[in-house]
Parts: sequence; C-alpha cells; structure tokens
Amino acid sequence: MLVYYYRKANEFYFTVRLSFAVAGHFNFGSGMGRHRLFNLRSHPLTRAMTLNILTVVEGHCEECYSCIRACPVKAIKVAAGQIEILDDRCIYCGRCVLGCLRGFIKLEDDLQKAVGFLSSGRKTVVVLAPEYLASFYPMSTEQLMFLIERAGFYGCEDTILGEEMVARQYLRYFATETDFPVIRSTCPAATAWIEKYYPVLNGKLAPIITPMVAQGRLVKGLYGDDIAVVYATPCIAAKYEARSCDSVDAVLTFEEFKHLLRMRFKHLQDEFLIKSTPKPEIRRRYSVTGGFPRPTIAQYNMLDPTLMVIRGVDDLDGLAKAVCNNEIKAKFIDILTCNGCIDGPGIDTNLGIHMRKHVVEKEYKDRLIRASEQLTFDQVESYLPRVETYRTFANRHVSLPMPSRQALQEILAEGEKFDPEDELNCGACGYKTCREHAIAVYQGLAEWSMCFPLQHKVYNRVIRQLKESAVTDGLTGIANHKSFVERLAIEFNRAQRYGSSLSLMMIDVDTFKEINDTYGHVTGDTVLKTIANIIKSNIRQSDFAARYGGDEFALILPETDIEKAYKAGEKLRHKVESTPVILNPDIVVRTTLSIGISSYLTSMRDPLSLVQKADEALYLAKESGRNRIFASADLKIE
Repeated sequence: MLVYYYRKANEFYFTVRLSFAVAGHFNFGSGMGRHRLFNLRSHPLTRAMTLNILTVVEGHCEECYSCIRACPVKAIKVAAGQIEILDDRCIYCGRCVLGCLRGFIKLEDDLQKAVGFLSSGRKTVVVLAPEYLASFYPMSTEQLMFLIERAGFYGCEDTILGEEMVARQYLRYFATETDFPVIRSTCPAATAWIEKYYPVLNGKLAPIITPMVAQGRLVKGLYGDDIAVVYATPCIAAKYEARSCDSVDAVLTFEEFKHLLRMRFKHLQDEFLIKSTPKPEIRRRYSVTGGFPRPTIAQYNMLDPTLMVIRGVDDLDGLAKAVCNNEIKAKFIDILTCNGCIDGPGIDTNLGIHMRKHVVEKEYKDRLIRASEQLTFDQVESYLPRVETYRTFANRHVSLPMPSRQALQEILAEGEKFDPEDELNCGACGYKTCREHAIAVYQGLAEWSMCFPLQHKVYNRVIRQLKESAVTDGLTGIANHKSFVERLAIEFNRAQRYGSSLSLMMIDVDTFKEINDTYGHVTGDTVLKTIANIIKSNIRQSDFAARYGGDEFALILPETDIEKAYKAGEKLRHKVESTPVILNPDIVVRTTLSIGISSYLTSMRDPLSLVQKADEALYLAKESGRNRIFASADLKIE
C-alpha cells in the first residue's frame, strides 16, 4: 500500500506527452531553472576547491560578496580574490547559493552516485520530499511516478509516514518534557547552527530524528537493508545530514533529480501510455509538512507566547542569546532557516511561494479524494518496521581567535578606520559593521580589499596620483614639459584675445654638468629639487612653474609685463645664489641661475615665438658670464 510506482504501463488511462528540447532537456512545465544549483551540461568536469558540500568554482568568483552578505554565520573566507566556503563553520542554509546570481557556488555531487546505483542494477528507491509537487508542476503525481519507474527506480515513496512518525513522537515528548523551551530539530540547518555556534543549547533541541531519516529507515526496513535510498529535496542541508545518516545513500536537489530523469530518458520516444489506478492514501493526522505536530500548531494562535515560530536566519544570534538568558517564555520554538521547506534553496521552480503552497495542498487533497481508501498512520503502524526515533546532538563548536583591543585598532587603521566617524558600517563587504570586518581580517577570513568605501577612496587617490603624474615632473614635483606647453598655449590665447600682458622666463642652472661630474647625479638631483622648491616658494599663485627639461626650468607669468618679470627673475636669481645645498658639513654646493625673459607682443602668432625669444635671451645671459638676466632684444626695460 505504500509503493506508488506502476508496473503495468501497457494499461492506459490517459496520455502523457513529454517534450524534449533540442539539447536533450526535459520539459517539466514552467518550473525549470529557478536557482541553477547544479548544471552538469555547463560544468561537466567542474574543478571545485574542496570536497565540501558547498564549493566555489575556482577562478570564477566576481568578488561581489553577495554570498557573504547572505551568510548568517560568515562561513566564507576571502583570500586573494577567491571565495572559499568553510565546511566547519557552514550551516548549509543555502543562502549563499541563492546570493550567487552567477551560479558559481556548487553543491556536493550525489548525482553520479545515484546514477551508479541505477546503472549497477542495485535496487534503488527514491524518496520525494512533499515539495516535489510544486517543483514538478504542472506534472501530476501519477505522471511523475510513471517516469520514475521507467528511469529504473525500484520504487518511489513520499515522506508522509516519516512525518507522521516524527510528529507523533514530538507530541509524546512535549507531554513529558518539563525543561522548556523545546526547540524543533527537524531542520538540519538549524540544528547545525546550534551544534556549531550555540552547543550549550543542544539540550533544548528535541532529541528526535528528522522525517528524512525516519522515512529512510522505514524504506530500508520495508525493502531490505541492501536497498539504495535516494532522497530528493529542496533542502541543501539534507546533504549534510545524510553524511551521518545510515538510512539515506544519496541526496539530490530537485534540479539534480530532474537532470537524472533527463539522463535516463534521452533515448525514449516522446509519448507514453500510463494508467491511473485508485490506491490507498495516508491521511495526515499528526503532522504538517516538515514533520511538526499539527495539534501543537492548531492549539496555539499567533498571539499565544507559548509557541514561537521562527522562519529565516536574520536574527539567529539574537534568538540564541535570548534563550541562553532565559528571556524566552515560549514552551516550543518552531525554527526553520527557510520560509518553510517550500521555499528551500533547491526547490527549482519559478512558481511564487504562495502558488507553491497552493499546489502542494491541492494535490494532497485531490489524492485523498481519488484514493481507494484513506488510512491513518495508526492504522498502518503495525505493518511497519520498528524505527528508532531518538537522536543526540554533538558539540561541534567553532572557535576562532579574537583580537585584543590594540590589535583591533591596528587592523582598523589598516583599513583607514582611524576614528569612529570613519566606520561607516555600510555592510557592503558582507559584515554588519567595520569592526566585525576587522575581526574577520584578524581571523584570516577577510581582506580590506572587500571594503568598497575604502577601495573607492583608494581608487580616487590613484586616479588623482595618475593625473598628477601625467602633468607633474617626478623628480622636482612641479609641472612637466607637457603641462608647460598646454598652459602656455592657454595663457598665450588669453593674452592674444584680451590684449593682456604675459611674460615667460626660461631658467638654466649654471655649471650643472660640473656638479654632476664632481658630486654625482644624486647630488645633482638634490640641487634640482632645491631650486624647484625655491621657485615654487617665490612665485604667485597665478604663476606657473615647470621643469622644461634637464637642468632647465620655465616660468609663465600671466598679467606680467617685462619690467615686473625682470624684477621677479632677479629675486629668484639672488635667492638661489644665497641658498647653498648642504650635503654634509664638509660638502656645500653653491649654484647660480642664468635667466632669459620674453613678453607677449601683438606680432607673435603662436606660443613658440614666446619660447624662442626667451631662449635667445637665455643664450645671451650664459654667453655673458652666467648668473644674470637678459630680456629679449625686442623688449626694453626702463
């Protein structure tokens, strides 16, 4: 009465038409590809970084950190731009999988294991979590069961017996337990969270197995221990639970299970005849979907503080601390890390959550209507094998080093968080606060490269430095030749348009070659930097100083006639002459300047004319004995 598969395919009642895509994909209606947790076609030989349940495809991380923002326990390490999911910290809630929109977080692959069972001829039973009705919609139960049999499965079961068994055990436990609150333990992600982060609450967890384990043990007892049990579910954490489970041999998400069916059906025709035969159905008496006792939920309303319902992972720490501090007055805490398994990360459907619930509930009612007989768990229990429902929980506490106050301040400073005002706590990195990020850096889980505000500051700083290096001479810190040419053209055009004054000063360091030959180029560089600093310190804000090349400097003087330019040149010359470069007490280098000056004339047609006249005057100054100023021959100084 428990087996839903069909052996008489030649007796037909209606026709199922199966559409095959060109690439061999099976069309299960509108529910394909919601989350893309698994894609064998696109990554047939994907090399994962570790053998964990959740792994990141190496070299494909886009560094968006959405997975870290989604992870409630920050079980993700970032190193050199690569994401790694830490199995010892992970609770397998699947939030990171949903957060990675590019699909680079992959699951432990049980698909090939399940295919191996079928290919080897080993009798294999698939157990379907009740959410399969939404995942495979609009396919009916009868249609799916027919396909499962033709795929080579020996049998197919759902989990209603296991859920009824677990729910009844909860009712018995609630009736005898006095140490409240009791925390629901049917969610493997929730129990993993408590075992790893709050093992002090292990005693609060109901010591009862999950419906998956219960159903697996029932199947093994009914079919024999040599049977292989494959569990299809929307729950990623079920893969983790199966590691320590003796009743389930492989766990597939619904997407993986659909892929398995596609693989097994690739050579079949596209039309099959099947028969729908009324059969007995189990009517829920004790449980709701997921195995929690129906009477408990029905007994308490939403305003009753005795029952606390927790869905999601947004404030797990707050809940745990409240329980530890005896702030929770509820007797029962119904906790699931998803919004029910119907919203599990492996559901694989485009249906909205409300539609999914409607589909599951409607199909359950329709099956009862179509049933040849409605039975309860109590009626069939005597025909079932005895199943141990008791379980214990382990202390898997995750312990990481915490920085001292001084170390934390030093790490914050590395991230340019010098004051509390610098701590934006924007959460872009995935951590709620900058201090949490700094602690993760200390623990080796994060890097400051993940801080978007910091990287924005660094980016702007680099851009600014690049702009400065493009227009600034690297040695002296004043403008380079390129900037000089551009600025001179601007000032020349202004003087030409408005008839304003403009002067240019070309400056040469006297005997600079001898300084290099005598003291070396390092000393020569020091001399050039000293002269550049003197020029910058003795000009107006509107003036423009540049290194023209080698030991030559240029100075653009807007709104300045020849006489004022001459006085400014004399000031510079005297300043340099009176400022020796002291290398050490025994070495003092003195130098002087030769300067040529030109001013804008209306007869000039381009900026180069101004440069040429200043160069001619500079040549005369050097020929006349150096350390002096000459003006262009076209100009007179009174």
